[in-house]
Amino acid sequence: MELPQDIELALQAIADRLDALEPEDLDYDQSDGILAIELENNGTKIILSRQSATQQIWLAEPERGWHFDFKDGAWIDDVRGRELLAWLSELLSRYGTEKVAL
Repeated sequence: MELPQDIELALQAIADRLDALEPEDLDYDQSDGILAIELENNGTKIILSRQSATQQIWLAEPERGWHFDFKDGAWIDDVRGRELLAWLSELLSRYGTEKVAL
């Protein structure tokens, strides 16, 4: 399933997917355009945030930040062309203790 174009709905859809996974070492908090994910095994934080002025979703992770635009029905990174769910799954798998597929 693709994420919706509306940023708030997209962030909620990601939170719903995290709920469905029920990973043991992952916790998240969602409020006012921000979805903050923490991996409890090592304290790593990944933050997704609404950027209304640019109509983007920004993702911050320990190594750098990423900006996603809605293109051709998906949220795509504006530099490397990565799809948001695939990249978030890879990051959660890398920093966590379980393989994650959103």
